[in-house]
Amino acid sequence: MRFSLNRIVVITAIVAAGAGCSVNKSYRIDDGTFRDAGIHTVNGSIRIGSDCKIGGDCQTVNGRIEVGDDTTTHDLQTVNGRISIGSGCSMDGDVNTVNGRIKMGAGTIVNGDVGTVNGDILLTGAQVKQDLTTVNGDVTLEAESIVDGDIVVRGKSSLDSEIIIKVSGGSVVKGDVVAKKGRDVRLYISSGAQVLGDIRGAEVFRGETQ
Repeated sequence: MRFSLNRIVVITAIVAAGAGCSVNKSYRIDDGTFRDAGIHTVNGSIRIGSDCKIGGDCQTVNGRIEVGDDTTTHDLQTVNGRISIGSGCSMDGDVNTVNGRIKMGAGTIVNGDVGTVNGDILLTGAQVKQDLTTVNGDVTLEAESIVDGDIVVRGKSSLDSEIIIKVSGGSVVKGDVVAKKGRDVRLYISSGAQVLGDIRGAEVFRGETQ
């Protein structure tokens, strides 16, 4: 995962202040909006409509990020909040949250990494061009989703809980599935789904759903 909690907090606060933005503000972007700059706040949510084009990163610290259908943007990053992306979107960067889940709809493509620390990840007919990572979240790929890189369960969990990874509905992981030493990870690969790379550190159940 290419981000850290401190980095997001510091960068977001500096950018928001330097751009003259309120650090205590939520943003709602109307459908069909073309915006040259990104969106930065600290205490506030970011809601982007459908058919939008945002020419920069969208970052917050305390707030969720929601993106409508057929929208293009760059990085999406939050610390305390979920990220929900509609169908047919293009993210020219990474999608990361620390405390929150990530959901991505059909036809959406993320050209970078997707990652959480404490939150589940759900791909429904979506594609991640690089790696998908988590520490304490379950991962579900369905409806012919694709991960071009690896799926990685990182770090040591303070929750002592099992992590479930489901690859179903014709979905494909082109890279490896890697669970770091000491993690309790179960990988369910349903009929018609594939993991093309190596599987390390996870207990594998083929042709089954959990």
